[in-house]
Amino acid sequence: MVKNTVVLKGPLKLAHPPRTITTNRVLSFYAQYAVDFTTAKTTTSPTKYYASTAILVNTDQSIIHGAEAIWGYYIHLYEPFKCCVHDVISMTLLSDEGTDVHTLIVETINNLHLKNGKEPVSLPQSFVYEIAKSQGGTGMYGLQINQVRCYFDRGLLQKAAST
Repeated sequence: MVKNTVVLKGPLKLAHPPRTITTNRVLSFYAQYAVDFTTAKTTTSPTKYYASTAILVNTDQSIIHGAEAIWGYYIHLYEPFKCCVHDVISMTLLSDEGTDVHTLIVETINNLHLKNGKEPVSLPQSFVYEIAKSQGGTGMYGLQINQVRCYFDRGLLQKAAST
């Protein structure tokens, strides 16, 4: 069982990722996920990134089940904003090459751009992803997200959305 750890410190531009990301299958998967969610979330199939059995554990410990429900939840959550620009602070990847199961911890500042043209609201966020072999030909790079846990201040997000 070969276990590897990769730690990257930001700032990282995922739209134009550094070689450390492009030469790593899991980090490339995540970079493309971040870009697609930012630029093509309404036209991207949720199973390109999430397993049909995936779960999202929310900040309040509520759970959302399934690729479609998770993708739809995130679209709805960020709909009040003109756009969201993530500044990546750090990424830590823990990989078990024997099982092809990977834990990716991502820390960001999400700059929530308001539709009324006011200054963006900065929201610190952390996500812990379990990424593993994809289901039956879906996914990307042979991978899909099985679980994601998110950590951020939902009150600040809701306050920004109502601004």
